[in-house]
Amino acid sequence: MKRITAIAVLGASMFLLAKMTALSSTPETVTQAGPDAHRLKTGHFSYQSLDQGKSAGSGETTIRKLANSPNYAFSAVFDFPAGSSGFRSQRWDTIASPALEPVSATLSFVDNAGNTPVFDIKYTSGKVTGFAVSHKGADSGTRRLIDAALPANTVDQRIDWAAVLASDLEPGQKFEFNVYDPGMGISRVTAQVGSLERVQVPAGSFDAYRVIYRIEEAGGTEQYQVLASRETPRVLVREEFPNGSVDELTKMTDDADHP
Repeated sequence: MKRITAIAVLGASMFLLAKMTALSSTPETVTQAGPDAHRLKTGHFSYQSLDQGKSAGSGETTIRKLANSPNYAFSAVFDFPAGSSGFRSQRWDTIASPALEPVSATLSFVDNAGNTPVFDIKYTSGKVTGFAVSHKGADSGTRRLIDAALPANTVDQRIDWAAVLASDLEPGQKFEFNVYDPGMGISRVTAQVGSLERVQVPAGSFDAYRVIYRIEEAGGTEQYQVLASRETPRVLVREEFPNGSVDELTKMTDDADHP
């Protein structure tokens, strides 16, 4: 939830949300104005994940404004389908400024023994530092230190969907930004806003913009589609993944009910 965020599926990769490459665009059609977290609805959001129409897990995402700070906290827990991995679920937490500039991010897997860290990173002054732990192959359990420079207009990859929702959405509009992930490094994101659609999900019926966005990664390009509510503050109504799976909003609760 992804938020689900988008929803996470644990496969050969150790991270959720596979990402993507760019739409071709000209300077005249690309909008560079950044996202604004005030466009996002705060609260607690539940999602179901479907694969070929069958249940493929569930997730919960929380967005809240921090007390005594202008920053926003994003968190998510996603359950894996039974038998899909050695872990029961995955949890990530990200803190970002109102412009979605990253402050910190953590990711861990959860099993009966507790939390298993994947990474813990901090962002400051155009840099990212911290550590990541490999969970694949012969390097499993190896901790790698992170210390890298970042370009401007970079968002933590856990909340790329939030950066899309928090942008100024108008049909036909294009925009771009960068994302950072400890496993993939820096990737360029390009997005294009489609027309309004009437979308029915378990949480209700919404007028929503369909936004196609792609992330350029070293391993290739993947395309995602999010349906963002027309009404602001916005919610992520539905996300469609390249492998055909879908996340749908099933319930949302105001921030005041979830301190």
